Amino acid sequence: MKKRISVMLVVLTLLLCGCGGKTSETVSMYDLRQAMEAADSSLPEMLNASNNDKDAEDLFVNISDMDYDKVDSYFVSYSKEGKADEIAVIAVRDEADIEEAKKSLQAHKEDRYKLLNQYEPEEVKRIEDGVIFSSGRYAVLIICDDTDSVRKAFEETVK
Repeated sequence: MKKRISVMLVVLTLLLCGCGGKTSETVSMYDLRQAMEAADSSLPEMLNASNNDKDAEDLFVNISDMDYDKVDSYFVSYSKEGKADEIAVIAVRDEADIEEAKKSLQAHKEDRYKLLNQYEPEEVKRIEDGVIFSSGRYAVLIICDDTDSVRKAFEETVK
């Protein structure tokens, strides 16, 4: 009986170790989006898309041209009113792809700049002041009035 229990404990230990060892989990993109949006009370009503949408891969091309197979999860929130406000987070499967994700967000920011420069030139400064950074497996774009608070909310949520 003791042998059986010992063997079962060893097997259970191996199973538990094997489950969490290789992949690092990303936080809930919904929770992350909620925290980041709540950090800037001046944000207008925001629309959003994420990896949980049924057409997630098709929506992803609106913020990034990177291969969707490299993406673990993502979300983007953007102003319903057509203003510059936008928050986007891409969690890559492999940390080696983080620079590609950042570059794709930079290209997206430049596209937004060109578009709003034609239709909403007063919003261009806000895009210029937007930030792009990475942390671990996350690439982040923040365009809003209080980028510091939104970045802090990101950092607190993913730690």
